[in-house]
Amino acid sequence: MPPITVVGSVNRDLVLTVEDLPRPGETVLARGFVEGVGGKGANQAVAAARLGAQVRLVARIGADGEPIRRVLAAEGVDLDAVLTAPDATTGIASVVVDRAGENTIVVNPGANAVLAVEDLPQWLARTPGEVVLVQHEVAAEVVAAAVLRAREQGGTVVLNPAPARPVDPAVLAAVDVLVPNLGELAALLGAEPVSGPAAARELLERADLPCGAVVVTLGADGALVKQPGRPGVHLPAPVVDAVDTVGAGDTFCGALADALARGADLPAAAARAVRAASLAVTGLGAQSSMPSAAQLDAVP
Repeated sequence: MPPITVVGSVNRDLVLTVEDLPRPGETVLARGFVEGVGGKGANQAVAAARLGAQVRLVARIGADGEPIRRVLAAEGVDLDAVLTAPDATTGIASVVVDRAGENTIVVNPGANAVLAVEDLPQWLARTPGEVVLVQHEVAAEVVAAAVLRAREQGGTVVLNPAPARPVDPAVLAAVDVLVPNLGELAALLGAEPVSGPAAARELLERADLPCGAVVVTLGADGALVKQPGRPGVHLPAPVVDAVDTVGAGDTFCGALADALARGADLPAAAARAVRAASLAVTGLGAQSSMPSAAQLDAVP
Protein backbone atom coordinates (compact mmCIF):
# COMPACT_ATOMS: atom_id res chain seq x y z
CA MET A 1 0.00 0.00 0.00
CA PRO A 2 1.22 3.57 -0.61
CA PRO A 3 2.48 5.37 2.49
CA ILE A 4 0.60 8.17 4.23
CA THR A 5 2.01 11.62 4.98
CA VAL A 6 0.43 13.63 7.80
CA VAL A 7 1.11 17.37 8.07
CA GLY A 8 0.02 18.79 11.41
CA SER A 9 0.46 19.47 15.08
CA VAL A 10 2.09 17.73 18.03
CA ASN A 11 1.07 18.47 21.63
CA ARG A 12 1.54 17.32 25.17
CA ASP A 13 -1.96 16.38 26.35
CA LEU A 14 -2.80 17.06 30.00
CA VAL A 15 -6.12 15.30 30.65
CA LEU A 16 -8.16 15.88 33.82
CA THR A 17 -11.31 13.85 34.54
CA VAL A 18 -14.14 15.50 36.52
CA GLU A 19 -17.75 14.80 37.46
CA ASP A 20 -19.06 17.89 35.69
CA LEU A 21 -17.33 20.46 33.49
CA PRO A 22 -16.73 23.67 35.47
CA ARG A 23 -18.93 26.68 34.82
CA PRO A 24 -17.34 30.13 34.41
CA GLY A 25 -15.71 31.13 37.70
CA GLU A 26 -16.14 27.67 39.23
CA THR A 27 -13.37 25.44 40.61
CA VAL A 28 -13.90 21.67 40.58
CA LEU A 29 -11.74 18.82 41.84
CA ALA A 30 -10.45 16.27 39.33
CA ARG A 31 -10.95 12.55 39.83
CA GLY A 32 -7.90 11.63 37.77
CA PHE A 33 -5.09 12.88 35.57
CA VAL A 34 -3.31 11.46 32.52
CA GLU A 35 -0.47 12.98 30.50
CA GLY A 36 0.15 11.80 26.97
CA VAL A 37 1.02 12.75 23.42
CA GLY A 38 -1.61 14.56 21.36
CA GLY A 39 -2.15 17.19 18.70
CA LYS A 40 -4.21 16.45 15.62
CA GLY A 41 -1.20 15.65 13.46
CA ALA A 42 0.35 13.23 15.93
CA ASN A 43 -3.01 11.67 16.79
CA GLN A 44 -3.94 11.03 13.18
CA ALA A 45 -0.49 9.66 12.40
CA VAL A 46 -0.65 7.25 15.34
CA ALA A 47 -4.21 6.18 14.47
CA ALA A 48 -3.11 5.20 10.95
CA ALA A 49 0.16 3.62 12.08
CA ARG A 50 -1.62 1.48 14.66
CA LEU A 51 -3.72 0.05 11.85
CA GLY A 52 -0.57 -0.99 10.02
CA ALA A 53 0.01 1.94 7.68
CA GLN A 54 3.42 3.37 6.83
CA VAL A 55 3.12 6.92 8.15
CA ARG A 56 5.39 9.94 7.90
CA LEU A 57 4.68 12.94 10.13
CA VAL A 58 5.61 16.51 9.16
CA ALA A 59 5.57 18.72 12.26
CA ARG A 60 7.55 20.77 14.77
CA ILE A 61 8.21 20.04 18.42
CA GLY A 62 9.98 22.15 21.02
CA ALA A 63 13.33 21.71 22.74
CA ASP A 64 11.44 19.68 25.36
CA GLY A 65 10.09 17.24 22.77
CA GLU A 66 12.47 14.28 22.91
CA PRO A 67 10.13 12.18 25.13
CA ILE A 68 7.36 12.80 22.59
CA ARG A 69 9.66 11.79 19.76
CA ARG A 70 10.35 8.48 21.54
CA VAL A 71 6.63 7.80 22.00
CA LEU A 72 5.84 8.44 18.34
CA ALA A 73 8.82 6.38 17.17
CA ALA A 74 7.59 3.48 19.28
CA GLU A 75 4.30 3.66 17.38
CA GLY A 76 6.20 3.21 14.11
CA VAL A 77 5.73 6.76 12.84
CA ASP A 78 8.48 8.05 10.53
CA LEU A 79 9.85 11.18 12.22
CA ASP A 80 12.46 12.31 9.70
CA ALA A 81 10.33 15.39 8.90
CA VAL A 82 9.59 16.25 12.55
CA LEU A 83 11.81 19.27 13.25
CA THR A 84 12.81 20.78 16.58
CA ALA A 85 12.18 24.48 17.27
CA PRO A 86 14.96 25.24 19.79
CA ASP A 87 13.40 28.47 21.03
CA ALA A 88 9.89 27.08 21.56
CA THR A 89 8.19 24.52 23.75
CA THR A 90 6.06 21.72 22.37
CA GLY A 91 2.38 22.61 22.11
CA ILE A 92 0.25 21.89 25.17
CA ALA A 93 -3.42 20.90 25.29
CA SER A 94 -5.26 21.13 28.60
CA VAL A 95 -8.24 18.76 28.41
CA VAL A 96 -11.07 18.43 30.94
CA VAL A 97 -13.40 15.44 30.54
CA ASP A 98 -16.66 14.92 32.44
CA ARG A 99 -18.37 11.68 33.47
CA ALA A 100 -20.37 11.59 30.20
CA GLY A 101 -17.20 11.78 28.09
CA GLU A 102 -17.77 15.39 27.00
CA ASN A 103 -14.77 17.69 27.11
CA THR A 104 -13.37 21.17 26.91
CA ILE A 105 -9.91 21.81 25.48
CA VAL A 106 -7.54 24.78 25.62
CA VAL A 107 -4.45 24.63 23.40
CA ASN A 108 -1.21 26.58 23.55
CA PRO A 109 0.27 26.06 20.04
CA GLY A 110 3.92 26.36 21.04
CA ALA A 111 6.20 24.95 18.35
CA ASN A 112 3.22 24.18 16.10
CA ALA A 113 2.93 27.92 15.43
CA VAL A 114 6.41 28.07 13.90
CA LEU A 115 5.95 25.22 11.41
CA ALA A 116 6.59 27.03 8.11
CA VAL A 117 6.09 26.37 4.43
CA GLU A 118 9.88 25.98 4.16
CA ASP A 119 9.67 23.04 6.57
CA LEU A 120 7.54 20.97 4.19
CA PRO A 121 9.43 18.20 2.37
CA GLN A 122 9.78 18.75 -1.36
CA TRP A 123 7.80 15.58 -2.01
CA LEU A 124 4.67 15.11 0.06
CA ALA A 125 3.13 12.56 -2.29
CA ARG A 126 6.11 10.38 -3.11
CA THR A 127 4.09 7.78 -5.02
CA PRO A 128 0.88 8.11 -7.08
CA GLY A 129 -2.19 7.90 -4.87
CA GLU A 130 -0.31 8.47 -1.61
CA VAL A 131 -2.68 9.91 0.96
CA VAL A 132 -1.65 13.30 2.36
CA LEU A 133 -3.64 14.22 5.47
CA VAL A 134 -3.68 17.81 6.75
CA GLN A 135 -5.49 19.66 9.58
CA HIS A 136 -5.88 23.23 10.84
CA GLU A 137 -3.72 23.22 13.99
CA VAL A 138 -0.86 24.72 11.97
CA ALA A 139 -0.69 27.99 10.03
CA ALA A 140 -3.11 28.53 7.15
CA GLU A 141 -0.26 29.14 4.70
CA VAL A 142 1.29 25.78 5.64
CA VAL A 143 -2.04 24.02 5.11
CA ALA A 144 -2.51 25.71 1.74
CA ALA A 145 1.01 24.89 0.56
CA ALA A 146 0.73 21.26 1.68
CA VAL A 147 -2.65 20.74 0.01
CA LEU A 148 -1.64 22.35 -3.28
CA ARG A 149 1.76 20.62 -3.42
CA ALA A 150 0.29 17.22 -2.66
CA ARG A 151 -2.37 17.65 -5.33
CA GLU A 152 0.24 18.69 -7.92
CA GLN A 153 2.23 15.56 -7.06
CA GLY A 154 -0.72 13.24 -7.64
CA GLY A 155 -1.56 12.56 -4.02
CA THR A 156 -4.98 11.89 -2.55
CA VAL A 157 -5.53 14.97 -0.39
CA VAL A 158 -7.61 14.68 2.79
CA LEU A 159 -8.26 17.89 4.75
CA ASN A 160 -9.68 17.89 8.27
CA PRO A 161 -10.67 21.59 8.70
CA ALA A 162 -10.37 21.60 12.47
CA PRO A 163 -10.44 23.92 14.26
CA ALA A 164 -12.85 25.78 12.00
CA ARG A 165 -11.55 28.75 10.01
CA PRO A 166 -12.07 30.06 6.47
CA VAL A 167 -10.45 28.08 3.66
CA ASP A 168 -9.44 29.61 0.34
CA PRO A 169 -11.64 28.20 -2.47
CA ALA A 170 -8.52 27.35 -4.48
CA VAL A 171 -7.30 25.21 -1.59
CA LEU A 172 -10.68 23.51 -1.20
CA ALA A 173 -10.71 22.76 -4.93
CA ALA A 174 -7.46 20.80 -4.50
CA VAL A 175 -8.94 18.63 -1.72
CA ASP A 176 -10.13 15.14 -2.64
CA VAL A 177 -11.88 14.41 0.67
CA LEU A 178 -12.95 17.09 3.16
CA VAL A 179 -13.61 15.73 6.68
CA PRO A 180 -15.35 18.33 8.91
CA ASN A 181 -17.58 17.73 11.88
CA LEU A 182 -21.03 19.27 11.74
CA GLY A 183 -19.96 22.52 13.41
CA GLU A 184 -17.00 22.91 11.08
CA LEU A 185 -19.19 22.26 8.05
CA ALA A 186 -21.64 24.95 9.15
CA ALA A 187 -18.77 27.38 9.70
CA LEU A 188 -17.36 26.71 6.22
CA LEU A 189 -20.77 27.34 4.69
CA GLY A 190 -21.55 30.40 6.82
CA ALA A 191 -24.65 28.58 8.07
CA GLU A 192 -26.29 28.30 11.47
CA PRO A 193 -25.19 25.25 13.50
CA VAL A 194 -27.44 22.20 13.17
CA SER A 195 -27.56 18.78 14.80
CA GLY A 196 -28.44 15.25 13.77
CA PRO A 197 -28.04 13.22 10.57
CA ALA A 198 -31.17 14.58 8.86
CA ALA A 199 -30.14 18.20 9.34
CA ALA A 200 -26.59 17.34 8.29
CA ARG A 201 -27.86 15.73 5.10
CA GLU A 202 -29.99 18.77 4.27
CA LEU A 203 -27.10 21.14 4.92
CA LEU A 204 -24.74 19.03 2.83
CA GLU A 205 -27.18 18.72 -0.08
CA ARG A 206 -27.41 22.53 -0.21
CA ALA A 207 -23.66 23.02 0.10
CA ASP A 208 -21.67 24.36 -2.83
CA LEU A 209 -18.15 23.28 -1.93
CA PRO A 210 -15.50 22.98 -4.66
CA CYS A 211 -13.80 19.94 -3.09
CA GLY A 212 -14.14 16.42 -4.42
CA ALA A 213 -16.11 14.68 -1.65
CA VAL A 214 -17.21 15.45 1.91
CA VAL A 215 -17.35 13.13 4.90
CA VAL A 216 -19.09 14.77 7.86
CA THR A 217 -18.39 13.22 11.25
CA LEU A 218 -21.44 13.14 13.51
CA GLY A 219 -20.08 11.78 16.80
CA ALA A 220 -22.37 9.10 18.21
CA ASP A 221 -24.50 9.37 15.05
CA GLY A 222 -21.66 8.11 12.84
CA ALA A 223 -20.85 9.92 9.61
CA LEU A 224 -22.39 11.20 6.39
CA VAL A 225 -20.64 10.67 3.05
CA LYS A 226 -21.39 12.93 0.07
CA GLN A 227 -19.73 12.26 -3.27
CA PRO A 228 -20.27 14.36 -6.40
CA GLY A 229 -23.43 13.41 -8.27
CA ARG A 230 -24.58 10.95 -5.59
CA PRO A 231 -27.00 11.26 -2.68
CA GLY A 232 -25.54 11.45 0.80
CA VAL A 233 -25.03 8.14 2.62
CA HIS A 234 -25.49 7.97 6.40
CA LEU A 235 -23.19 5.52 8.20
CA PRO A 236 -24.49 4.87 11.75
CA ALA A 237 -22.05 4.23 14.59
CA PRO A 238 -22.09 1.18 16.87
CA VAL A 239 -23.50 1.81 20.35
CA VAL A 240 -20.69 1.98 22.93
CA ASP A 241 -20.15 3.24 26.46
CA ALA A 242 -18.28 6.51 25.88
CA VAL A 243 -15.57 7.33 28.41
CA ASP A 244 -13.69 10.12 26.61
CA THR A 245 -14.43 11.60 23.19
CA VAL A 246 -11.02 13.33 22.91
CA GLY A 247 -9.25 12.01 19.83
CA ALA A 248 -12.29 10.32 18.28
CA GLY A 249 -12.27 12.64 15.26
CA ASP A 250 -8.53 12.14 14.85
CA THR A 251 -8.96 8.37 15.02
CA PHE A 252 -11.62 8.69 12.32
CA CYS A 253 -9.27 10.65 10.05
CA GLY A 254 -6.35 8.30 10.58
CA ALA A 255 -8.48 5.23 9.93
CA LEU A 256 -10.02 6.86 6.85
CA ALA A 257 -6.57 7.64 5.45
CA ASP A 258 -5.42 4.07 6.15
CA ALA A 259 -8.42 2.56 4.36
CA LEU A 260 -8.09 4.91 1.37
CA ALA A 261 -4.38 4.09 1.09
CA ARG A 262 -5.33 0.39 0.96
CA GLY A 263 -7.63 1.05 -1.98
CA ALA A 264 -11.03 1.09 -0.29
CA ASP A 265 -13.73 3.22 -1.86
CA LEU A 266 -14.85 6.23 0.14
CA PRO A 267 -18.05 4.80 1.70
CA ALA A 268 -16.22 1.64 2.81
CA ALA A 269 -13.29 3.67 4.14
CA ALA A 270 -15.65 5.95 6.08
CA ALA A 271 -17.56 2.98 7.51
CA ARG A 272 -14.29 1.52 8.83
CA ALA A 273 -13.36 4.92 10.24
CA VAL A 274 -16.70 5.14 12.07
CA ARG A 275 -15.99 1.80 13.78
CA ALA A 276 -12.46 2.93 14.71
CA ALA A 277 -13.72 6.18 16.23
CA SER A 278 -16.36 4.29 18.21
CA LEU A 279 -13.68 2.11 19.78
CA ALA A 280 -11.53 5.16 20.55
CA VAL A 281 -14.15 6.72 22.87
CA THR A 282 -14.20 3.69 25.16
CA GLY A 283 -10.95 4.64 26.91
CA LEU A 284 -9.33 7.72 28.44
CA GLY A 285 -6.87 9.77 26.42
CA ALA A 286 -6.50 10.54 22.73
CA GLN A 287 -3.98 7.90 21.67
CA SER A 288 -4.19 5.27 24.40
CA SER A 289 -7.56 3.96 23.18
CA MET A 290 -6.91 4.07 19.43
CA PRO A 291 -7.54 0.56 18.07
CA SER A 292 -5.14 -1.81 16.42
CA ALA A 293 -6.08 -3.48 13.15
CA ALA A 294 -6.95 -6.70 15.02
CA GLN A 295 -9.24 -4.84 17.43
CA LEU A 296 -10.93 -3.00 14.58
CA ASP A 297 -11.38 -6.15 12.50
CA ALA A 298 -13.13 -7.78 15.46
CA VAL A 299 -15.92 -5.15 15.35
CA PRO A 300 -18.89 -6.30 13.21
